[in-house]
Amino acid sequence: MACESYEPGHQMHYVQQGQALRSPSVRAEGAIVDGDRIVLVLGPSEQFEWRHHDPARLRSILDLFPSSRVVYRTYHALRVGPYWFNCAPQDLHPCLPADLPRAL
Repeated sequence: MACESYEPGHQMHYVQQGQALRSPSVRAEGAIVDGDRIVLVLGPSEQFEWRHHDPARLRSILDLFPSSRVVYRTYHALRVGPYWFNCAPQDLHPCLPADLPRAL
C-alpha cells in the first residue's frame, strides 16, 4: 500500500528536504532499526530515536550506504547516501493510503 502522507515519519516533501539541506547537520556513526524505530548514534555518549513508517525500506537503504548517514535534527530528516527520510521525533500517525477517494 502506497502512503501519501507528508506528516513526520512518512514521505519527504521537497520543501522540507530543501530546508534541511540548508540547516546544521551531523554525521551519524550508527543506526539501528527496531520495528518502526530508528536509533541514531551520533557519538560514544549521544544517541536518540526517531520513527519511520517504512522500516524495511529504511533498513535496506542503511545497508546499502553504511558510512553515509547525515542527520538534520531541526527538520527531523535523515539522509542516507542519496536517499532522504522524513522521520518522526515522536509517535507516528497512520499512513494515508493512495487509493482513498478524494473530495471534488
